[in-house]
Amino acid sequence: MTLAGILLLGGFVLFAALMVARILPTLLALPLMAGWIAFIAGVPFFDWLSEIMVKGSFRLSAPIVLVVFGSMFARVIQKTGISDAIIKKAAELSGDQPIAIASLMTAATAFIFLGMSGLGAIIMIGSIAIPIMTGAGIAAMDAVILILLGMLTGSALNFAGAATGIGIFGAEAVLRYLVPGAIVSVITTCAYILINIPRGNNAGTSALALVKNFILAILSVPGSLVSVMGKFFSRKKSTLIKKKETLPGAALITPILPLAVIGVLNFTVGLGSAADGKVDPIAAAVLGFILASFYAALLVRPSQAINLFTGSIVDGIKDVAGVIFLFMGIGMLVTATTQKAAVDILNPLFVAVMPNSFYGVLLMFTLLAPAALYRGPFNMYGMGTGIAAILTSLNFLPATALYGMFAGVGYLQSIADPTNSHNTWLAGFAGVDATNVMKRILPYAWGACVLMMIFVAVLR
Repeated sequence: MTLAGILLLGGFVLFAALMVARILPTLLALPLMAGWIAFIAGVPFFDWLSEIMVKGSFRLSAPIVLVVFGSMFARVIQKTGISDAIIKKAAELSGDQPIAIASLMTAATAFIFLGMSGLGAIIMIGSIAIPIMTGAGIAAMDAVILILLGMLTGSALNFAGAATGIGIFGAEAVLRYLVPGAIVSVITTCAYILINIPRGNNAGTSALALVKNFILAILSVPGSLVSVMGKFFSRKKSTLIKKKETLPGAALITPILPLAVIGVLNFTVGLGSAADGKVDPIAAAVLGFILASFYAALLVRPSQAINLFTGSIVDGIKDVAGVIFLFMGIGMLVTATTQKAAVDILNPLFVAVMPNSFYGVLLMFTLLAPAALYRGPFNMYGMGTGIAAILTSLNFLPATALYGMFAGVGYLQSIADPTNSHNTWLAGFAGVDATNVMKRILPYAWGACVLMMIFVAVLR
């Protein structure tokens, strides 16, 4: 290993350690890491300033636009009271059976996360759903994990939530694993409910029937909510939302509309390159967010639709200001790792430590999946971003396969990592320890990782 390789790797480990110790935030660590790579690679200062700092900041401009419009859509859902109504109505539909409540509350959370993301959504949902579940006899630990699993399932089909993957691996890779990711999440959620939630009067029900019922609960959330609109939303004073006006039942399908728009465009025109006469996937998602936002605003508050829409844009940008800078840092890092001088240094390093076969790399990701915890080397909101950018730039494996592998280990990071803000808040609100939540959910998250790796092997 050359001196340049040792210095580059040493700096990489140092920045990772600082992130794990929470001394240096990821927002600063990624641009600094990019600067360190450029420095060791001998990139001239003014080239670094123009090519990496400035142009690199715009490298993920399309995913940044996607995140902004996705955040705007989430704000519309929140401001119109749609998300609040879905959670409370799901509780009303579930009756007093623990497993029914667990299934419908998790399904409602998943449905909401088709259009929402972030800590704000978790706080809104958790503050309503956790007391309902614990009041029905579900343990506080299980209630927290069910919210996390619902978030995981909905986020799997939330295109805006995959913006980081789009920026590094491309939209094609993300689209390939959108449905497999949702399937894995549903299987994992069903397994947790079957093993941990009391069945009540359904004690004699078979596991297969309970899995079927949970999947039907997810699929029926929008239909069930709309079907009861005549009976429930006809009241002059709604008990679902703290607003004087009633909420039209048709508004409750809003979270799924962006996905529907993408599906329609894919079926009619096709998703792909505009040069081939197709619709860019990110453009399709942005259009979906805009149409769904106007749909909700015009349906719920027609007289205030414009103000609601513009206000949601401003608030949405505020919500993702940190994410935007994070994406700028990722862009700098990706640009730095693609410099020829950097590739010449990095390539021998990764050739020396990485298995020399596809299945070897797949096995390594599977066995070392816990390295995604605590901002570790597989964490896409920590050191993993740098590794993903480097591996992609070296063309070591197809980008689609690499995305699938990182998506697999991402299950551990997204729902098991106690350093996540949503894990910390949910645990604190429910009065349980975030580390104990990690220990309880880790086997299921790791199992989800194994299932995703199987999909990667099949879809490679």
